[in-house]
Amino acid sequence: MIDTKKTRTSGVISLRERGKIAIRGKVLAGVMTAPQMAAVSRIAEEFGDGTVGLTARLNVELPGIDRRDAGVVAERLRQAGIEPGSTGATLRSVVACKGTVCRHGCYDTQGLARAIEERYGGCDLPRKLKISVAGCPNNCARVQLNDIGIMGRRFPLFADECEGCGACEKVCREGAVRVTDGKVLFSEEACIGCGDCITICPGEAIGTASEGVRFFLGGRSGRVLRVGTGADDLVAEEEAVAIVGRLIDCFRENALPGERLGEMMERVGTGIIFAAAGMRPRE
Repeated sequence: MIDTKKTRTSGVISLRERGKIAIRGKVLAGVMTAPQMAAVSRIAEEFGDGTVGLTARLNVELPGIDRRDAGVVAERLRQAGIEPGSTGATLRSVVACKGTVCRHGCYDTQGLARAIEERYGGCDLPRKLKISVAGCPNNCARVQLNDIGIMGRRFPLFADECEGCGACEKVCREGAVRVTDGKVLFSEEACIGCGDCITICPGEAIGTASEGVRFFLGGRSGRVLRVGTGADDLVAEEEAVAIVGRLIDCFRENALPGERLGEMMERVGTGIIFAAAGMRPRE
């Protein structure tokens, strides 16, 4: 694994007004501390136009900066613990939903996003690569529309101790759980693995049959829309960072300059990228 990081000043974005730029700062997992927010505010007032924009990938942008001040602003952001970047043909900032703290979250989404970002963030690639992390099938992070998408899943196991209160039936939007005559009827085919029935059960009579993350590869949005291809199986959360590394290596080794991951998959075959990751595509 070659983890070449960019050393030149990145995160510089040209604006309509000649000589003016915006500096983009990478916010890990979309979470800033209060001191970081205060530092960004001071920098915006001193060097920019006094405003701070928030990007779709949960970063900050400081517009209205004189191009000659780019280096100074970048260093000030670094001093605040915010690295300029998420531009160009690199691994862009990893987007994470709030599954870490959300009641629907099946795993630590923000922790996974930080781990990926700290390991591979900003590495040079044939073209930009976007990763999105969702904590559950509610899919707030729209994982299928990113080059690499990761979604948490948790499937239930119903115990004999169930008293048939019906709480699980009420919370299941897919109708995978039905309570009839005090007994639970469960449809594996209808269940999407949100895990809400496990959380809601007042008697702790629902355990976890299986849990993990599911990968989606080759998606993109923008001018060209492509829905990512899902993996056949769940993988353990702790394996996700290594899988991302193998996917990045495969992309770097096989993609043509300017080619997105989905385009590469169409050219060389979906099976190649999934095999490199140690997974199988869902039929």
